Amino acid sequence: MKTFSKLLLFVAVLAIPFTGCKEDDPCEGVTCLNGGTCADGSCDCPAGYTGSNCGTEVRAKFIGTYNVTEACTSGNYTYTMSATNSSTGILNIVFSNFAGVGATINATANGNSLTIPNQTVDVSGVSATFSGSGQIAGNILTISYTLSAGGTTDPCTATCTKQ
Repeated sequence: MKTFSKLLLFVAVLAIPFTGCKEDDPCEGVTCLNGGTCADGSCDCPAGYTGSNCGTEVRAKFIGTYNVTEACTSGNYTYTMSATNSSTGILNIVFSNFAGVGATINATANGNSLTIPNQTVDVSGVSATFSGSGQIAGNILTISYTLSAGGTTDPCTATCTKQ
């Protein structure tokens, strides 16, 4: 009887299906670029990058040439300006012909927003100080900034349409 019980136990053990303990890896096949890391199947992007695989620079949406209409205390203006990548950091942008006065201004992108830190530049021999912020929606960038020069301050709102 002992042999029969042992045989029955042995057959019962053999009848238990053996399955692997392997769990599915949600990051298998996920490639995160620019130093991004995969967590639960999605990429966590480092500062300055966005997108499903961290392949897009945050500042990319701001880069281009703009037709600008501007309302300032001093009057209304139209001009063209350009935004290019700065070599000083992945979040930084350089605006050329800012305010339509030939100024080169630095800004920092953060999502759909940008910040123009307080900076003083030479504009045709005059010291001019700029600061402000902006938002982009589609191909429209709206910038509110202040220009101070020669003892006067001129607050402005620029509506910039990407060409």
